[in-house]
Amino acid sequence: MRFDTALATFVDALTIAKRSPHTVAAYRRDLTIVARDLTDVTGVDPLTVEAIDVPSLRRALARRAVDASPATMSRTHSSWTAFFGFLRSERLVDANPMDEIERARVGTDAIRSIDVDDLAGRLLRAAAGSGARSAWPVRDVAIVGTLSQTGVRLAELVGLDLGSVTGEPGARQVTVVGKGRKARTMPITGGLERLLETYLTERFDRFEGSRERRMPLFVHPTSGERVTARQVQYLVERLYREAGIRGDVPDGALVHALRHSFAMDLLDHGADVVELQTLLGHASLNTTRRYLTARPDRLRDAIATSAAAAAIDREAEAG
Repeated sequence: MRFDTALATFVDALTIAKRSPHTVAAYRRDLTIVARDLTDVTGVDPLTVEAIDVPSLRRALARRAVDASPATMSRTHSSWTAFFGFLRSERLVDANPMDEIERARVGTDAIRSIDVDDLAGRLLRAAAGSGARSAWPVRDVAIVGTLSQTGVRLAELVGLDLGSVTGEPGARQVTVVGKGRKARTMPITGGLERLLETYLTERFDRFEGSRERRMPLFVHPTSGERVTARQVQYLVERLYREAGIRGDVPDGALVHALRHSFAMDLLDHGADVVELQTLLGHASLNTTRRYLTARPDRLRDAIATSAAAAAIDREAEAG
């Protein structure tokens, strides 16, 4: 069987199983990238399933590993394991060659971001459209917006007070107390400012009482008490499911995955590692450098813009 035919059948099975479009796209991407190297390794073009064995698959994955992060390789291993598991269940192959290939080890320091398009938009729309599923959609939207735009830790979000948001309209900022009781201040955009203002208007209508700076920013819909970490975790997981991306969330990184996604988003849009360190509140720059390691193409692109790279390119072309 041709590989592209087998891939199409596998994708159809994932779609029928109601896997999210982004999960399906991730499987397709991981399989297609390695298949290109398999075509070269095996010398079979078009590539067939029968041509893929343990040695050729190991060599193709080794090529992929040159530029890919441990997390990417771990995900790629899962994609190929699932692919051959499906082929075996359909009796199209006798064994799963991935059983003989070790999975990349992903340490606790791995960047566990959520690799889907328009992540914040999906979650915000899910929160705004919750209706009967939420006791307070406006509050949910404000929480998602704050997590998505500031990258705060779960404990930092829960610990925010009314006085944490300061500054004049149009130039608001939020002060977060992080690890070691160290405070950091981050600017927020006009959009998040408006979301918070809408939420606070409803908050003060719902719960009369003190508006002192030390009062909690985010509160429970019925009690008015400070929201708990577990309540935020429950909210975020529900929104992942309603947005159709629960399967794309890394294991063990329910809310923290939004922090990683925030950092990777900023990095992809021009932020440097020092700016990330400031915004994330990392004590050590080495901690922040993990995000660069997870984006090897970003380092390659940076090197390619240097004067030395341009000179080398000219020399190579002349030669």
